[in-house]
Amino acid sequence: MKTILGVNAVFHDSSAALLVDGRLQSLAEEERYCRVRHGKRASVDNTAVLPYAAIDETLRSAGLDFSRVDEVAYSFDPEARLAALGRLPADPGIPAGDYGSPEGERRFHDLVLLTPGLLKARYGREVPVRFIPHHDCHMAASYYSCPWDEAALLTIDGIGENDTVTWARCGRGGLERLGRLEYPHSLGFLWERVTQWAGLTANLDEGTTMALAAYGEPARFRAALRRVLEPLADGTFRADPVLARFRALDVRGLEELLGPRRLPREPMLWQGEDRRHADAAAALQELTEEALCGLARRVRRDSGLPRLALAGGVALNCLANAAVARSGAFEELWAFPAATDCGTAFGAACVGSRLAGAEPVRQEWTHAFRAPGERPEGVGAALAEARLQAPARPERELLAEAAELLARGKVLAWYEGAGEVGPRALCHRSLLADPRQASMREHLNLRVKHRQAFRPYGPVVREEDAAEFFDIPPGLRGPCRFMLAAVPVKAAARRRIAAVLHEDGTTRPQLVARQDHPRLHALLGEFGRRTGVPVLVNTSFNDREPIVGTPAHALATFLRAEIDALVLEDRLLLKEPSAAPSATRSGQALG
Repeated sequence: MKTILGVNAVFHDSSAALLVDGRLQSLAEEERYCRVRHGKRASVDNTAVLPYAAIDETLRSAGLDFSRVDEVAYSFDPEARLAALGRLPADPGIPAGDYGSPEGERRFHDLVLLTPGLLKARYGREVPVRFIPHHDCHMAASYYSCPWDEAALLTIDGIGENDTVTWARCGRGGLERLGRLEYPHSLGFLWERVTQWAGLTANLDEGTTMALAAYGEPARFRAALRRVLEPLADGTFRADPVLARFRALDVRGLEELLGPRRLPREPMLWQGEDRRHADAAAALQELTEEALCGLARRVRRDSGLPRLALAGGVALNCLANAAVARSGAFEELWAFPAATDCGTAFGAACVGSRLAGAEPVRQEWTHAFRAPGERPEGVGAALAEARLQAPARPERELLAEAAELLARGKVLAWYEGAGEVGPRALCHRSLLADPRQASMREHLNLRVKHRQAFRPYGPVVREEDAAEFFDIPPGLRGPCRFMLAAVPVKAAARRRIAAVLHEDGTTRPQLVARQDHPRLHALLGEFGRRTGVPVLVNTSFNDREPIVGTPAHALATFLRAEIDALVLEDRLLLKEPSAAPSATRSGQALG
């Protein structure tokens, strides 16, 4: 038996994955256990913070401990990063000791190399650690999860070692790199900078920037942003490092082009006469779609293959994914559900397993429920700790009551089985609601999730009902299983599902097959029989925190947030209409 532990800890989205004889056992995200968004903040000094909880959970779930690990595969090559330092152009505004500075890069390199010693200190055993190029890990993750034996691959993010875009082709004969872009030509970093200019948190709120784009007009800042990043005729792009200032603490270059950055105390301008923040986001979204379509045509030409698998943080841009599909560059598209750095732990384990002689098993991910399995005692122990009682319910009874609550406009938290991996909640750790009234979106944003009013929501729908509501090209059905593509809502359906209709007439659906999620499939049927609309609002089960990871997290969020009911495996907890969460904790939640 060959056991390979994949680890991602270099920047953010810390995670661990376990492969045994080439088969994935589980993929765990550190944030789900430590309750810190992305597991940790990306900084040089945080480099040596390893995802010990994620490592422990992947091993526990497989019935193993660290003594059974043959090799650790780490999703970054520190030697390649250091070698690139001398080739980098001048990068203005770098703080001393930070990424990009000579002293910062040397410290960064040395901290990565502490990994073997840190693991030995933690687990009492020395295990070989193989350092694997970051984009190879992204591409391996997308390939070994995709539906095809042979595929073109495209990874696009902020930065790996020095690569910002990499494309390749992969099949049973292995991976063949075809091309790459290097720093400072980074579309991922441009998203971070515009997000920061808009007064949001870089590397955390890029999804908010994407949502903001629907309310703006790109013409206002189209030319300005193309001075920062310019698409080229060969399908690639180039960035101006002086204007971009990707590693500076300030956004002075963007302020010269877009105006003063928004301070946290200032209003977000997304409606009314001045929509400058929305207009900048719209110009960035337009530029992103153009850049990705250009890259897609380049990758198709270089690879000669008709199917594309995407990874890297930019692959979470559901509008850009749809634009690539519409471009006709490829017949079919796949977007890896854990496309951010958390998925590189899986990719590293795949590459490491192959190099160790245990060929990874390529298996299409029809679902993303790949987190470690729940501890058998988890639900009972969490209820006892919270001093709550909720008897197990027969499934038919539970589903009927849940559907009735939803039809009455209640917000229902849903916790079931192994958690999903990646940033999209896919109805194992979700909040569900009635989509028929647009007011539900406002209620969720302002009262439940406590986020900006313009933030949209996506629907979950059974595969067989999707055509009634959405125009989904055949080549996008894979990404639509994971809420990774925006598609038009049919005109006749827009009033029926107003809460999930985005400003531009699209939405980001999750398609559910009976075999992948039988309980949710049945719940959608029950809700449809009551309302005539077999669709639900689906958003992540959290409130300004990581998605819940355990039954205890689920109960804690349920008790403090304005959530009406919780399905916790086979239990149903309700809040009394007049009860505050504190009162619920003392016994007014009834199963």
